[in-house]
Amino acid sequence: MTQQSQNLGDDTRGISAELSRGEPTPEGVRRGARYLATIAKGLVAVGVLAALFVLVGKEAIVDALRHFEPIYLIHLSVLSYLLIWISCVKWRLFLRSSGNDATIHELMRLYTIGYFFNLFTPSFIGGDIARSYKLGRQVGSQRDAFVATLLERFTGLWAMTTLGVLFVLLGSTATKGLEFSICVIGALALGAAAVCFSERASKFAFATVERFVRMLGMKSFAAQVSKLCDKVSSAFSAARGNPRLVLQSLLLSFVYHVMTVLNTYYSALAVGWERPSLSGLFVVVPLALLVGMIPVTPSGIGIQEGAFLFFLERVGATRAEALLVGVILRIKAVLIGILGGILLASTKKESARSSSVGAEVVS
Repeated sequence: MTQQSQNLGDDTRGISAELSRGEPTPEGVRRGARYLATIAKGLVAVGVLAALFVLVGKEAIVDALRHFEPIYLIHLSVLSYLLIWISCVKWRLFLRSSGNDATIHELMRLYTIGYFFNLFTPSFIGGDIARSYKLGRQVGSQRDAFVATLLERFTGLWAMTTLGVLFVLLGSTATKGLEFSICVIGALALGAAAVCFSERASKFAFATVERFVRMLGMKSFAAQVSKLCDKVSSAFSAARGNPRLVLQSLLLSFVYHVMTVLNTYYSALAVGWERPSLSGLFVVVPLALLVGMIPVTPSGIGIQEGAFLFFLERVGATRAEALLVGVILRIKAVLIGILGGILLASTKKESARSSSVGAEVVS
């Protein structure tokens, strides 16, 4: 994913050169396919956003914008910092469990750079891969960095699905018609948590997968699957048998989601939504964020805004207010991504300068 976001320009130049020679190579074909897929996903995002604006209507949006309160942007800025900080505190917990460490300041820098890569890749996947890779280079272990990043993200998803199932059990009207889907997602998340944090559950799950592959008559592939399962199990071993770590990470995840609700609350106040229901937001915000994570468009553009439109309307927002809340949160994420790009560029300049100085010293 990191290479994908960096090579868009190279793809274009490579395709042009190969077409001029009339002999496209397999690598050129693959680059062309990636380039076209990126364009297609971008067009889907633009199309979905355009459809949402048409659905809401120009007059309703203009009317909502007349009530815009910029003072709440200060609250959103502070919350943005706190959200990244909490995520990095949790990230560091998992990193330390493997015997590695990094400062919160450095983790926040990498997390912000991850936002930059999210601008070009589906959902949060590209950003997570980028920050995991860069952290792995710093701590000297790509495996430990990957596991820490994965568990930091997964425990957040686990907490969100848990909240969704809880509100279904409490009979919230905001989840009406979605009960089955939410419970299925919750069950899958619980099963994944068992594989991550329970050695017995992971052994059972991996053995089941291996038996299934052997039943299909793919013995050579089953051996590869067995080796992969052993590596995955070994990678997660540091986090197993440590209930305190699991509880701390879940607690931080729930605190994070309280912050996301406040984030949405102040966005609602900014667009003129009078007296948004905090209790209602606690129900629908985790659900909207879950839908927004579906990896269809770059950074979930259009998907997340549609989710906010669907769910916030259920708890009292007008269509225009609901859509504009999603748009404000999107703009905030884009601005953080731009900041991440600046941090990435400055890091590269510092590395180049250090290399130049080192070469001069050697010479």
